[in-house]
Amino acid sequence: YGFGPSAHSFDGNNRRWNIASNSVYLLKLQQSTIPFEEEVLTPTQRLNEYIMTSLRTAEGLDMNYVNKVFGEDKIRLLLKESKKWEATGKLKTVNERLVLTEDGKLFADGIASDLFF
Repeated sequence: YGFGPSAHSFDGNNRRWNIASNSVYLLKLQQSTIPFEEEVLTPTQRLNEYIMTSLRTAEGLDMNYVNKVFGEDKIRLLLKESKKWEATGKLKTVNERLVLTEDGKLFADGIASDLFF
């Protein structure tokens, strides 16, 4: 959850962001409202969000989670696309998770975008 002007929140389905203006934000709070905009993500957007955020963690991308939530066809395609990054030594599979190597962390955005659907 994001608190304050320009703060962002994500609950797994919806992305929400507060307005940036400090003065308008405070005025709306005084009127007992929180000024924000919201976007409801499609299943593909949720998967891409998961790919992008999970690769940036030490735990990496959990292939069992992708299979369970997004389906076997998505995990098959994801594994196929990940092979080229594994061949470069920038991505590895550890305990059914895709994890960036130290070198791969420098390419995190490019790797994630290659894995997007």
